Formats: sequence, C-alpha cells, structure tokens
Amino acid sequence: MSFITEDLNNGIKLIYKQVLSTRLSHIGVTFNTGSRDEADDEVGLAHLLEHMLFKGTEKRNWRQILNSIEMVGGEMNAYTTKEKTCLYASLISDHTRLAIDLLADISLHSVFPEAELEKEKKVISDEIDMYADSPEEMIVDEFYERVFSNHALGANILGPKEKVLSYTRNDVLRFVAKLHNQGHMVVSYSGPVNLYKIKNWCVNAFSNGTLNQTEVVRKAPNSYKPFTIEKATQHHQCHVVYGNIAANMYHKQRMTGLLLANILGGPALNSILNISLREKNGLTYGVDASYNYYSDAGLFYIQWTADAENLKKSLKIVKQEVLKFASKPFSAKQLELYKTQFKGQLIMSEESNQGLMLMMGRSYLDFGEIEPLEKVLAEIDAIDAEQIQTLAREIFNPETMSLLTYKSGDDPS
Repeated sequence: MSFITEDLNNGIKLIYKQVLSTRLSHIGVTFNTGSRDEADDEVGLAHLLEHMLFKGTEKRNWRQILNSIEMVGGEMNAYTTKEKTCLYASLISDHTRLAIDLLADISLHSVFPEAELEKEKKVISDEIDMYADSPEEMIVDEFYERVFSNHALGANILGPKEKVLSYTRNDVLRFVAKLHNQGHMVVSYSGPVNLYKIKNWCVNAFSNGTLNQTEVVRKAPNSYKPFTIEKATQHHQCHVVYGNIAANMYHKQRMTGLLLANILGGPALNSILNISLREKNGLTYGVDASYNYYSDAGLFYIQWTADAENLKKSLKIVKQEVLKFASKPFSAKQLELYKTQFKGQLIMSEESNQGLMLMMGRSYLDFGEIEPLEKVLAEIDAIDAEQIQTLAREIFNPETMSLLTYKSGDDPS
C-alpha cells in the first residue's frame, strides 16, 4: 500500500502506511522546528524543550508518562536536529491508541514543572560533559560552527552548559510557542492497524490543540569563508574533518550528492576512502563521507582519525582521491555498480518500519509529500558520470575546501 495523507481538520496532517507483516505500531509527532530556529538568547532551548515535554502534562506526571509505554513493553524516545523535533513510540499494535493519546498529550499539554526543569538542566549538563569527551562529535560540531559562522546552523544543538543552566520556565514557555505550531506538525504511523481507526484516534487525541499556522521564517547562511585550522588536543589520535558547503535539500544535485558521499565514504567497506586509507595503507580504523542538507544550505564533509605519524599521509591520500572524482569520470560499468550498491542500501533501510515512520514525518514537512521508493530509485538510475564529475569539481575545489584538525599531543611534527 502506498503512503496516505489525511487532514485531521486542525492543521495537523496524518501520514499513514499500513504494514501487515508486523505486530508492531510505530507512531511519531514531528515538528518543523529545531535548533536553527533559536534566537541568539535561546541556544540549547530546542533540545531542553524536547527533554521537558516528557516531564509532566495537565493530567500526567513524569512517572505516568514514563510508565505508560514501558509497562506494555514498548519504547518511547525523541530527538532534536537543526530543523526538526520529533517524539515517537513503538509498541505492540494492541496498544496503539495508548501511544497516540500519550504523544498528543505531551505534544500539546505539557506544563513544564519548575522542579523538573531544574533536574533536567543538570541532566543535560551531564550530557554536555559526556559529549566533550567525544572528539569525533566535537570536531564535527566545531566544523559546523566555523562553516556557518554567526548563523544558527552552526550552533551546537545541546547549547553551552552555562546558558542551559540559566534558562527558566518562562524561557521554555516562550520558545514552546515556536514549536507548537500545528500548521507545521505531522503525525506519522506505520503498522498493521487500519486507517479508519488510526485517523479517528488521532482526530480525538489532537483535536483540542490550538491552531497556529504562522510560517517558520529562516535566514539562509551566506558568509562562508574557507579555513585551515589545527588545534592541539590531549587525545591519543588525530581527528580530521575536510569539507565544503553544498546544495540545499531542494537542489537538483541533492541525490547526486548523496550518491557521491556513499561512493566516497559510505557505510560499505568497499567505499573508495575505506579501501585507500584502511585496506591498502592501514592508516585509519574508520572514515566517513557525509552530505547533510537543509532547507537553505548543505554541507559535504569527510571525517577520519589517524595516528600522529600517519596524519600527513592520510590527508594527502584523501585529497588525491577526491580530486580523482573531479578529473576523471567513472566508466558506465563502475557507475552502475555504485548505483546498484546505493539502491540496495536504501531498499534494506525501508525494512525498518520505525525508520520508515520517522522518514515519513520529515519528508512531508520538507517536501509536502512522501517520495515512493520507486521514484527515489529512478532518480538514482538517472544520474550519469558527468553529473557526478561536475558536482565533484564544485565541492572538491581546493580553493574552497576547509580543513579542521585536532592534532594529538603525540604529533611528531
């Protein structure tokens, strides 16, 4: 069955896909608001709000919220990204209505108790400290901060500890008005329950929310200046990020960018950089290439680690490999093999019904529709070697690439 979109008559959309081969229901509520929608004095509030939505509503305390799904063997979670906030649950389909009622309650009727806010700020403070011990994450966030300098896209989603600890309940209430915008809220469902029941349950659960269809206004970043920065750290390994700005999610190059990242440093062990850095030369345990796109910007970057004595050699190899993309197109046979691999990964990812449900909410908010997998596969089939080479020349231009390195204290140079 294809994706079905239903209007809940109050600005909220329901995106539904029936999956009869499972006993599990997956339900999500996705808002088109994330950390980039914070003002300068709100950094970290989107993530703090995500935490606080689970801490009490008009009719449930935090313990009742926690137990509602857990006691029937289900799971509930949430995440905040640069442009989205999502709450979701997975559980046996017999309890689907329970999950819908709970998600509606915490989405629309959270009360943000003062005592719980003070506790949760300490929890997030600990999360920030844990993150500070992870150079793999820190270097990517710093790369974002420098690429999108003086722009909300560059801000760390968790926010600075001192700012998070200073927020009051009034700060949360002020920001919640941005998030609780039903004109930009989507409920997504995948599972065996029929559409009639899901829609009726959602209409009943979400009907008493306040409609607010104010447009989310975002300012595009426009001040990118390439940089090369080295920082000494006390970590055992050196960490490197090498990248450039790229196309936004609406650009015709989007799918080409995703294919390029997959060929260069995707999850498969036969990616070009994994073979050249790890298999042939033994220079790194792992290397990844990522293309992250947003409504008005994009970022393409390569990330890897290396021992101090191998840092320069690994960087030389990465630069050589990316320049090959720009100077020499793939043969038709090579490209077909890479496209087949990429399509296979996408097809396997659709086997995760939870992942499918989460994608449905994001996709509708971004594009106003859910692209059927067949359409996505056709887009990949249509990409030719010239398109990849053209994009590679644009992204991997040495004059516009940026480099951030965390140099180990053991670095001999």
